[in-house]
Amino acid sequence: MTSPHDGSYAAALTEIRRARGRLMVCFFTFPLYIITIYRMLGNGYDITWLMLAYMLLYAVFGIGMSVKTCPRCRGQFYVRHYFLNPFRRTCSHCELAYDDPDATNS
Repeated sequence: MTSPHDGSYAAALTEIRRARGRLMVCFFTFPLYIITIYRMLGNGYDITWLMLAYMLLYAVFGIGMSVKTCPRCRGQFYVRHYFLNPFRRTCSHCELAYDDPDATNS
C-alpha cells in the first residue's frame, strides 16, 4: 500500500485497477464457461472439477477486489455497505477515481 507521506496514490490505485480487471475477466468469460459446460455435458464428461475451479477462481478474485481499500479515506473502495459493485470507477466513500493520474494526498 501507499504510505500517506509519499504524496501519490498511484501504486494503490494500480492495485485497485488490477483487482477489478481480474474480476472482469471472470465476468466476461462467463459465456465461454457456459458453452464449455454445455459441450462437456453433451459429450458425457464430468464437469465437477471445472465448475469448482471456476467458482474458486471467481471467489478468490471477488474477495481480492472487495478487500481493496481506498488510499485516501481507507474505506473499502468497491463496497459501500454490504454489496460489492464491480462496475464502480470511483471510491464508494470519497469518490476518488481509480484512474486519476493527479490523485495526491494533499
